[in-house]
Amino acid sequence: MEILSSDDVQKLNHSIQQLYTLHALDTFGTNALSIVSRLVPSDLPVFHSTHVRTRQISSTFLPNFPGFTPELEWAANRYSGEHPITQHMPQTLAGVYKVSDFVTQEQLHRRAGIYQQFLRPLNTEDQMFLFLLNPHPLSWVKLLQAEANLVGFALHRPQRNFTERDRTVLNLLRPHLYQAHRNARKYQQLQQNINQLQQSLDCLGVVTLDTQGRVKSMAPQVSVWLETYFKKPTCSQQLPDLLRSWVEYRVNCLKHPNNLQQACLPLRIQHAERELVIRLVIEPPGDRYLLIFEERDLYLLNSLEILGLSDRETEVLYWMMQGKDNKAIAMQLSIHPGTVRKHLENIYSKLDVESRTQAIAQALTKLGLLNSLPLSR
Repeated sequence: MEILSSDDVQKLNHSIQQLYTLHALDTFGTNALSIVSRLVPSDLPVFHSTHVRTRQISSTFLPNFPGFTPELEWAANRYSGEHPITQHMPQTLAGVYKVSDFVTQEQLHRRAGIYQQFLRPLNTEDQMFLFLLNPHPLSWVKLLQAEANLVGFALHRPQRNFTERDRTVLNLLRPHLYQAHRNARKYQQLQQNINQLQQSLDCLGVVTLDTQGRVKSMAPQVSVWLETYFKKPTCSQQLPDLLRSWVEYRVNCLKHPNNLQQACLPLRIQHAERELVIRLVIEPPGDRYLLIFEERDLYLLNSLEILGLSDRETEVLYWMMQGKDNKAIAMQLSIHPGTVRKHLENIYSKLDVESRTQAIAQALTKLGLLNSLPLSR
């Protein structure tokens, strides 16, 4: 390994610190390219993602480069099998490699596809590659079978003048690039999960209360429901008197073990063939309460009774028609998912069907509502 100068070490440490500030996956490629380019300059730095099986390549560039022309993109994908880096996989996945590590300049020029159609129009005589892989990757065969994408960097130069210093710097940076990219992927997934949860909470309707019963937060949908189901208009971020009294009563019940069953009962309010169900939950460690609101269609629920199902089977079918899966239905009805599956078996048998879609279609047909609700699997 090449011995680095103190200036190189200082720049490398600064670059590593910068990498771990990159959280947005959609801009990771551009930002990481900027960091890599300051350490190892090149005429054309590229952040690329290659599908292993199809060898389809997508590329990201720095803002001052417009990107590959359609002809260059076609050539890069069409002739990727001729590329020396590709031909020496999986070896080239394990470190930083140059095209010049494997072929002479004369040998490269004889490659009519990858050189004449791609590298030569870019005025490129050498490339240095590094891939962002787990330090303990899958075997090459399993990687091919996993429909994986190989993510990495390609640096282009018009002369064969990449040095061992360049290779050493990138080899030292490589595990940090991998971890920073992994962090960005996890951050994106976390953001997606948070957004989905927020959408679910907004749809379901959640109010957060402190221990004194004061509203700390309220989903927008809850305000609409409060105005619909309670006679007196309510101020923003404030519970109606009736609901506040019910919360106080339930909280007092929760403080006495003999009244726990009573405390768990929801508040049900009906309006125009719809019902608002409100549940009180104490959030650990007990320093705040949650009010969970959910509205349901009483007309549909009551109509399902003519199908000859039990009360619980009717509820399971109702929530299935709302698009909920077995786990969500179990949580909604406070039963085990296995119990939901058993109820579904009974529903299928009584309706003479074999699937969720058929059960919903059969129920809607018998109710004359087939065109009024979407079918959910």
